[in-house]
Amino acid sequence: MTGKATDGDTVTGASTTIHWDPTSRVASVRYAQDANLTVAAGVFLVDALTRWIGVDRQPFGVLADGAGLRGTDSEYRAKASAFFRQHRDDSYIALFHLGAVIHVVVEMFRVGTAIPLRSFGDEAAARAWLRTKGIAA
Repeated sequence: MTGKATDGDTVTGASTTIHWDPTSRVASVRYAQDANLTVAAGVFLVDALTRWIGVDRQPFGVLADGAGLRGTDSEYRAKASAFFRQHRDDSYIALFHLGAVIHVVVEMFRVGTAIPLRSFGDEAAARAWLRTKGIAA
């Protein structure tokens, strides 16, 4: 994927569907049932976000519904971590509906990357937090 999206766009990979809203600058992520994210899913996520966010370093949000997500491998975490470390000053990640195991993985990811990331029990709370960060979710 190259270029910057000017209209809303949805991409679907093997385990992940991502919708970009250019007005709010929010990528909404949903996972396939029982998804285990591998490096291919990491490349898919990073490529989509890179295309959409452009190079101007404007803040953006990722709103991810963790329902269905069962795991991630180390290559996925490395790919996502490298991207979000580069964007730690302009990205905000809000996750909701996380299972217990994924919640632990997410917390380890948050601590390891030092990026603004929080998990919530529901989508409304996740969107409210993004709004406190200036993201019109």
